[in-house]
Amino acid sequence: MFQWDEEWNISFAGCGFRSIYYLGALSCILERVPQLVHGASKICGASSGCLVAAALAVGIPIEQFCVDVLNVAKEARKHTLGVFHPTFSLLRTVRESLLEKLPEDAHLRASGKLCVSLTRLADGKNVLVSEFDSRDELIQVLMCSCFFPVYCGFIPPSYRGVLYMDGALSNNMPLFEQRNTITMAPFSGESDICPTEGTFNFFEVHYGNVSIQVNTGNVHRVCTSFLPPRLEKLAEICHNGYMDALRFLRERDLLGTQCLPPSLVSEMDAIILVPFICEVAVDQPLCTKQYLYEYICCLYVCVIVLCEACRESHDGVSWWSQLAEFLPVKLVLYLLSLLMLPIELTFLLAKR
Repeated sequence: MFQWDEEWNISFAGCGFRSIYYLGALSCILERVPQLVHGASKICGASSGCLVAAALAVGIPIEQFCVDVLNVAKEARKHTLGVFHPTFSLLRTVRESLLEKLPEDAHLRASGKLCVSLTRLADGKNVLVSEFDSRDELIQVLMCSCFFPVYCGFIPPSYRGVLYMDGALSNNMPLFEQRNTITMAPFSGESDICPTEGTFNFFEVHYGNVSIQVNTGNVHRVCTSFLPPRLEKLAEICHNGYMDALRFLRERDLLGTQCLPPSLVSEMDAIILVPFICEVAVDQPLCTKQYLYEYICCLYVCVIVLCEACRESHDGVSWWSQLAEFLPVKLVLYLLSLLMLPIELTFLLAKR
């Protein structure tokens, strides 16, 4: 039984593009037991998890964060090499989004509430930051926690004159050691909210204070965390987060302890939207009428993701997209991209 009379924290592990898992989980909690989020003493995170924590701490609606994840994934997929293309900077894209979305008093809202994990470059020690003197300083801390060497570039960002890198490298689950901390991770293991794995688990490892079972499902999850998935895959991850959070609430006997807020999607909206989306996404494996009815009624954020996925799939069916699916054509396109890299890199350096 959850102890409401004690202080509790929420901690998000770093997981790259799979952070949309948290949006599904949070939409479930905010819909059914919102006090579990609003009453948390500290909201913690490392790497991409700190962006989710920051959004909660400063009051950014999760649907806005959801749209940002979609836009970054779509932008990265436009390039042949994805996030590794020299003209695409994941860290710059995240920074521009933070400058646009964070309110002017974000540092005041976050101070004392948000806890960000950093890894000091000089000695690899972990540093937890919970106080921010300005909005720019808050953005610097978030950028430091998200900087994964090579993947995000070669020059690490700094905070108060000290170089830092990805907080997940030293502590991927801040404040996990405190008894009343609710931990979330999109990898099956011992976190409070995480996927359950039906396959055989060889053994379990602990990386950055996150429990990760060694199985084929987690190998796939870890490897694809660094690559932008297709939008329908993001919708599936988001939905899994919702269902895992719902299971957590049931196991902790938290359902029914709070009054439910008005539904984000009314029954009439669901009746209207279900046939429409099923018609648009008839060929999508995720889109069955029963699945979508549950999807829309319980998870508004995931509906946004699914609609985007279905729209992209529906609009993208052309002779060129079909032709590009053939292996010889793919190989030619990749070869042309590699030949163009020196030219694009030279242009990028000249522009800077």
